[in-house]
Amino acid sequence: MNFSRYAIYYIPDLPLFQIGSDWLGWNSITGQESLLSADHHRITDRPRKYGFHATVKPPFSLASHSSQGELQDAFHAFCEHVSPATGGTLKISRLGRFLAMIQDVQTNEVTELAASTVSYFDKFRAPLTDKDIEKRRRRRLTPQQDALMLRWGYPYVMQEFKFHMTLTDPLAHDTIDDIERRANSMFHDFLDQSLNISSLALLGEQEGSGRFHVIERLSLGM
Repeated sequence: MNFSRYAIYYIPDLPLFQIGSDWLGWNSITGQESLLSADHHRITDRPRKYGFHATVKPPFSLASHSSQGELQDAFHAFCEHVSPATGGTLKISRLGRFLAMIQDVQTNEVTELAASTVSYFDKFRAPLTDKDIEKRRRRRLTPQQDALMLRWGYPYVMQEFKFHMTLTDPLAHDTIDDIERRANSMFHDFLDQSLNISSLALLGEQEGSGRFHVIERLSLGM
């Protein structure tokens, strides 16, 4: 399978991952789709291709001097020497107009793990193109976000990082209450549980389909 970009994500253990995959309609581990109603398919269109996850190292094109094999070797070394991170309790929340599963309190452990991952793997990232920069700046970045984007390839890293597992596209004001109730019902068994990041996954974005597939998922500190 040929990949156009790579990313490092937190993927929760089963059965939360399976329920999240069923909600989005795409399982990045098995490469299988779930049948969704037309309405639900529409509201999960944007996050579907990434699978159920929390971004740790945002998607990046591989630098010309690097190979996938070298990236995987570095991923093994990193996971072996990095400790698991404990977070706050999980809850469904509104981030602007879309829904996501977040921590009730963003812990330093989780923020520091994300920052070290972004920094460690930056040498594998191809530089942003002028087109990439222009696209990012359409979101009206703050000066700090713009600086982070230019340095690390993405504006929402380091001090701007917020752990979240996206559940929907931006939602209309007259539908968000109902969809939020549905999400709280579906994920009820996993809410108010502490986040424990004990593994990370390396994923690739398949050329053509744009879907992300898990290449490897490794325990931390093992």
